[in-house]
Amino acid sequence: MKYRIIAGAICISVTLSGCGSFAGRHGIDAGFAYIDSHEYAKALASFDKAEEDGEDACLVHRGRGIAYLYSDKDEEAAQEFLASLAADDGIVDDMDFDTNYYLAEAYMKLEDFNRAKGIYDAILSLRDKDPTAYYLRGVCELKAGESEEKNADADFTSAIRLNDKDYSMIVMIYKAYAENGKEDKAKNILQHALDSGEKTMSNFEKGEMYFYLGNDAEAQNYLSKANKENGGHDTKESVVLLLGQSYERLQQYDYAISVYKEYLKSNSKSANISNQLGMCQINKGRFYLDSGNEEEAGNAFGEAIVTFDAAIGLNDSAVQQALMFNRICAYEYKGDFAGAKSLMDEYMQIYPLDKVAADEEIFLKTR
Repeated sequence: MKYRIIAGAICISVTLSGCGSFAGRHGIDAGFAYIDSHEYAKALASFDKAEEDGEDACLVHRGRGIAYLYSDKDEEAAQEFLASLAADDGIVDDMDFDTNYYLAEAYMKLEDFNRAKGIYDAILSLRDKDPTAYYLRGVCELKAGESEEKNADADFTSAIRLNDKDYSMIVMIYKAYAENGKEDKAKNILQHALDSGEKTMSNFEKGEMYFYLGNDAEAQNYLSKANKENGGHDTKESVVLLLGQSYERLQQYDYAISVYKEYLKSNSKSANISNQLGMCQINKGRFYLDSGNEEEAGNAFGEAIVTFDAAIGLNDSAVQQALMFNRICAYEYKGDFAGAKSLMDEYMQIYPLDKVAADEEIFLKTR
């Protein structure tokens, strides 16, 4: 079984500007609200109703495309995004660029890299100072294979050159290289960023670089300093996540748990940190299980269940699906397959299009 993290990624808007009239779109609004809560089957039903009621076709197709995309129905998603662009009023605006990004993502998931690259080419022909487009085209080229690697290198260089202090972009490029088996290039890009910018980097930025370079001692040094600073909520949460994970990577689970719990004392409504705490407690249980200590393993899995239960009660739509799925995993690890099956039935009622969960449901039916 594989529990779920909350991935950080390029944020593409699901807002409803552009495409035409704002009047009379109750079904559309409901559909996008369901997308926000990851209830894609309900979103699709809402967009179908909106289409029946004659609501804005551009937005209906766009919303339906997003719901299909996040349900891993990529062919259908691509067709809907094309229909959305065809239904537009002809004036190129931010919504059109946004829909094109979604369309390119669908092609990427289908491994149709030529079409995806063609979309990024078109975006850059109109917005040649867009670092996100350079980055995404670079990812596309990297996935296309060795023949496109030099083009990927050039696009990543362009993305960085547009803002060489955007360290979040540098980390994303690092991850793109690493995920495609280019570890040397991945680490070189981080090391270069450190060498050229360490004097002006924040403690968090330095800690993040060292974290991904695998230098846990230096990562913990700078992240601990950053954790004592008065950063904004999002920055502080990012610090805590990386600091805790640096201890998890060393299998120092109690240290990691203390980092997460200390943050939650004053930020009790952080479902994101609670999710990471629960996963850490699962990892602690697995560590004990591998060591033959079933009693301590059971205690750790039980603590994870308590953590997930409390976090689910926060009703944070951005994290709710991951929390509910991870809670099921904790029940499975604990050996409570009846409890896991009951929770899976509830989960599949809310998220029926989740293919991973559907496979897990089949497993639970055999226990």
